[in-house]
Amino acid sequence: MAMALPGSLYIGSVIVGLCYGVRLAITVPTASELFGLKYYGLIYNILILNLPLGSFLFSGLLAGLLYDAQATVTPSGGNECYGPHCYRLCFLVMAGACLFGCALDVLMGIRTRDLYRKISASKRSKLVVNGT
Repeated sequence: MAMALPGSLYIGSVIVGLCYGVRLAITVPTASELFGLKYYGLIYNILILNLPLGSFLFSGLLAGLLYDAQATVTPSGGNECYGPHCYRLCFLVMAGACLFGCALDVLMGIRTRDLYRKISASKRSKLVVNGT
């Protein structure tokens, strides 16, 4: 999206929509498996808090500030900016944040690998004991 290629807005919108959908779908089992069900409501809400908070910080504050920095002041007192350069830096900052989040996801996957092995082994041993 930062390069402003034809059709990149559509492709970017589809990717963002898929990511939001996957994020919402995996939050429920992740919260219950990693933290248990005792304080599930609180933990789930903390995990979901990033969606509105990120939207406000990136779309509201960051995009607005960077747009105003790129825009030129018109004689009527407003700001105008045309072209892909208006939001290029914003898209690059968001891409960097996404890469950082992806790296944290990989780190979490590595750190929880043993937990999921134990869960899988426990389920297999229960199946063997039950004779199924």
